[in-house]
Amino acid sequence: MKIPRMTFGIGAILLTVSIAGFWQPPAVHAGGSGGSAPGFGREVIVDHQRITGEPSLSIDSQDRIYVSAPYGFSTTASFVWRSTDDGKTFHLVPGNVPPYGKPNVTCVGGGDSALAVDSQNRLYFADLQGLTDVSNSVSSDEGSTWLSTCNAADAIGVDRPWIAAFGDPKAGGALYQTVDEVAQCTTACGLGNVGNNIVELTRSQDGVTFTPLPAQQIEPDGIVSGIVTDSSGGVYIGHTALVDAAGNIISGGDANGNSNAIVVVRFPTGYSSPTPIPLNGQTLCQMQPATCTTYIVYAAPLDSNNNSTVTVGQDFAPIAIDTAGNLYAVWSQATVDASSGNISGPSQIYMSSSKDHGAHWSAPVQVSAATPTLQTNVFPWIAAGDAGRVNIVWYGTTTLGSCPAQPCGSSAIQAHWLVMIAQSLNALNTVPTFTTAQVSELSNHYGAVCTMGIGCSTGGDRGLLDFLSVSTGLKGEANVVWADAVNQNFVGGTSSAVIAFNRQISGSSLYTRFGKVKGTPGATGSAAGSPDAFFSANGSTTSASSNLIIQSAAIAKPDSSHYQITINVKDLTSLIVSPTLGGTDAVWLARWEVADPNGAGHTYYAAMESDGGQAPTFFDGETASIDTTHGKFLTYPPAHTITGTYTAATPGVITLTVPIADVGGSASAHLVSVTALTATQATPSSGGQTIFNQINATSPFDSRW
Repeated sequence: MKIPRMTFGIGAILLTVSIAGFWQPPAVHAGGSGGSAPGFGREVIVDHQRITGEPSLSIDSQDRIYVSAPYGFSTTASFVWRSTDDGKTFHLVPGNVPPYGKPNVTCVGGGDSALAVDSQNRLYFADLQGLTDVSNSVSSDEGSTWLSTCNAADAIGVDRPWIAAFGDPKAGGALYQTVDEVAQCTTACGLGNVGNNIVELTRSQDGVTFTPLPAQQIEPDGIVSGIVTDSSGGVYIGHTALVDAAGNIISGGDANGNSNAIVVVRFPTGYSSPTPIPLNGQTLCQMQPATCTTYIVYAAPLDSNNNSTVTVGQDFAPIAIDTAGNLYAVWSQATVDASSGNISGPSQIYMSSSKDHGAHWSAPVQVSAATPTLQTNVFPWIAAGDAGRVNIVWYGTTTLGSCPAQPCGSSAIQAHWLVMIAQSLNALNTVPTFTTAQVSELSNHYGAVCTMGIGCSTGGDRGLLDFLSVSTGLKGEANVVWADAVNQNFVGGTSSAVIAFNRQISGSSLYTRFGKVKGTPGATGSAAGSPDAFFSANGSTTSASSNLIIQSAAIAKPDSSHYQITINVKDLTSLIVSPTLGGTDAVWLARWEVADPNGAGHTYYAAMESDGGQAPTFFDGETASIDTTHGKFLTYPPAHTITGTYTAATPGVITLTVPIADVGGSASAHLVSVTALTATQATPSSGGQTIFNQINATSPFDSRW
């Protein structure tokens, strides 16, 4: 969730902060070389049904990959998934309540989600409760059971929680949470900031007891953008703001809602006050400079009316820290018409770095200069490894619009978007070099991308929500999650995205001791099933029956009119499944994506279904959806009956003959992210409203043509 920036008049009291590299225009352009570009495998769909976006990502020391995403205030739910097979497949964590999949915690949520893991592999999950408070939950058993609090901020009107763990919170470490208190600045923030957002901080040593409560107010801001900790327990919080030429925070945003500055607050020894320190017209760092310091990373000029000449963030300005303690901030920036606030030029990705804990920052580097064909770039995210080694991801498109006239900017244009990555192994240099690659195999979205949070109700497609994520894996590889809207399920002016994942398989590692990343190349034509075959719900995993365990799957094109899909299953002598696996109806399904040069792309499927162990039916189609004001679940109903067979043997083979006319009609179409899966459900697919439980899946693969 992201609330549009609150804008108010600028008064006489100014919030002065330390200035680093102030007023330096972003004139440094990244070089386009510097080693082999990162290579990626096939796209993995994290969840084939749940429609959501802005995924968070965290990886523990055993290479368990956790992903979370919010589902919306109206649902009171967010989701958490886990992969224990190196990212080949995902399940909801065991601690969820079927069929919807909300974690079985006691609190409502659905507004925003965040994840962290500590040095003992505890999993922390924050969930925003309808702007009223933040819940936080902790699991010591990989998401099977949770301890929770419904009050991790004790503040009304809060937005966008971020969490970070330092060491072991139960043994001298801490879990920190930062959040925005929306429009809650009083005269205690300074007269000129009355009504602005204010960034806050709390701390926990068990994941459920937070102090201080109410949360400690720090300073006014536009939007809080992230939190990291260093090896000594220092804490850094990034946010946007409106800053004048003297280094004063004068508001969260200007009269048009635009911010001009990137800000980092440093707590050199963390924060542990059991009670909040009231502000008195100054920021916390002004009142207690030994506790924290505010540093300006970058600020663009204001005009004579104190309106910004640029917009920064789009939406957030994330921060990262490398193993040597160097800091990095990234943001998307575009010029604006200062009178109207409308974007008037290309949106580009920038990065700045600090070698001294944020006291001084490098001149911003235009990262997207390494992808010169991309004209509109938003939602950057960054992950670091060893000193000077970073990965930056974002959504980018070649479409510019009619800039400086309208339409201009991501919210106004109709475009194909791509998931991009830029990697630097010398990001601390004055002029870093970057190698770039496309992470998504297809355009992940067609249309506009609104960057105004819930303000997108006034225009723009918010189907991707507000960010994507990248995390550094155990061997220095990039792990990327994003919103994948490759389907025709456009509902209520918004695309219907599911979460996708990809892991770097080649190119340079961010950890020097590994040198190069050495992963398995993406599969073509066929792929093996995952050993992770189980029903994950109600606090445990129940092993799959042998008729739901996929050994392999393949796709071929025997003639110009048909695809032939084969799914090899461990045992098909019986089609009966136990109700302990989530339902007595079973589906063996293959799904794939196809690009569309004129639109959002398509997700097609073919399947065999047996209801209650009875004789199977065979069908294909294109995804439908369960909708409210927007899409909630993708569904796979039987649109066409097809020819299919299965062998009642050990192993058994399912053969699906799919007329190409049923699934797009193009014999030359390249099929991407082909995935075979098994699922159980309580009702037949023919009802069109079925929510299934994924049991097993193959790794994704592409067609050979």
